[in-house]
Amino acid sequence: MRRTSSIGAATIAAIALSLTGVLGAAAQDAAISGTTLTVYTPNEEGMLESLIPVFEEKSGVQVQIITAGTGELYQRIRSEASNPQGDVLFGGGAAQAAAHTEFWAEYVSPNNEFMVEAGKNATGFFTPYQADGSNLLVNTEATAAAGIEIKSYADLLQPELKGKIAFGDPTASSSAFAQLTNMLKAVGGDYESDASWDFVGKLVTQLNGITIGSSSQVAKDVAAGEYLVGLTYEPLSLNFVLSGAPVEIVYPSEGAAFLPATLQVIKGAPNEAAAKAFVDFIISEEGQTILAEQTAGRPLRDGVVKPGLPALADIPTIQEDGAYVAANRDAIVAKYRTILEANF
Repeated sequence: MRRTSSIGAATIAAIALSLTGVLGAAAQDAAISGTTLTVYTPNEEGMLESLIPVFEEKSGVQVQIITAGTGELYQRIRSEASNPQGDVLFGGGAAQAAAHTEFWAEYVSPNNEFMVEAGKNATGFFTPYQADGSNLLVNTEATAAAGIEIKSYADLLQPELKGKIAFGDPTASSSAFAQLTNMLKAVGGDYESDASWDFVGKLVTQLNGITIGSSSQVAKDVAAGEYLVGLTYEPLSLNFVLSGAPVEIVYPSEGAAFLPATLQVIKGAPNEAAAKAFVDFIISEEGQTILAEQTAGRPLRDGVVKPGLPALADIPTIQEDGAYVAANRDAIVAKYRTILEANF
């Protein structure tokens, strides 16, 4: 666990707030004002600061935020399974959520019907709230000085980039795992081809034995010029672009997969009613509009448009086989670990 913090307004216990509409049926049916909701999340601070205070004000719920990498949070939820301490996991990929449905309480928000098809809760266990695309984050100053151009996954194999590529740990990080499956599908056409895994082996050699512990650190190190390029994801990358860092988002020419990030109610959550209300809020029209206009995320609610990013139609994309990835996640991770251990 990296940090624990309480974000936003204090609990508004004395005010009777109407929870109709935005917070949905779960909040209307429960007296949640004055309670505390514990949210586990790998999400960046900007997203949390935009969304959490609004939820607190509308619901009267005080939110305690516990931030860490996705893999660490999954380990925590697993260790607490007999006595859950968290209420919601806010963030991480759908494939990882689908592989661990034993951790989640069944819940489908009444707002689910307003989401685009790719954003619907089709399983009953996890709720998509934004589309995360895998991309390359390139330090424009450093690459210009080195005379290097990076437009594709193939470009990462340039000898000049050895030891200059920032990548997380696909065995623990959901965004790094999404990058791994993205490159497997994009480079070789499927997840098992020799061409796909041959590329991964060459990329691991290029990493020069370096694995970075968190997705946010990948972007920070690229922005600081410690690495020329990082393999990361769109919302985090956009935050660094907007901060004025000398970086640009590059969608690999082989294709980028846009996958739903999800939130879910933890099974046995101490404050299940508030957890459901939080889900309702994040995919409400207000929540999705905040996400679109104040954060780097791509919303998934029908009719809510994201400014400042190219339309998906203008990006080279690929479609991930979500069912295959969910069913074979452990095998993919094991194969990557074997390659990593063989190289270093």
